[in-house]
Amino acid sequence: MTKLKRYYPYFAGAWALIILVVSVIPGEDLPSLSIWEPDKVMHALVYGILCCLLAFSISKNRFIPKQTILYAIVLCILYGFVIELIQLLLPTRSFDLLDAVANSTGCLLAGGLILLFSGPRRGKITD
Repeated sequence: MTKLKRYYPYFAGAWALIILVVSVIPGEDLPSLSIWEPDKVMHALVYGILCCLLAFSISKNRFIPKQTILYAIVLCILYGFVIELIQLLLPTRSFDLLDAVANSTGCLLAGGLILLFSGPRRGKITD
């Protein structure tokens, strides 16, 4: 696990870059993927993954502190909002507040899941 941990910042950066590139491509150039509908669920999933990657990147050990999770959530929500603002400036894209809400929802859900599953295990027998 520790060997993979050093690559989390690269995974998070690459994922954020992929989100940015896909977000600025003209809408008519995007492929129609009916399996990925509805759109808002996809937004939540993509930003949830980004939030997880960022939280794992920031954390120094396997247990991810609440402050680190909150930091990752806030950064990812801000990133999603900035991308929506960038789309406002593009002639082929538009700002969608519901996309920003879906992005934020994905970040919050991911943060909750990290909090739920990354904490120290109770009842574990130690020697």
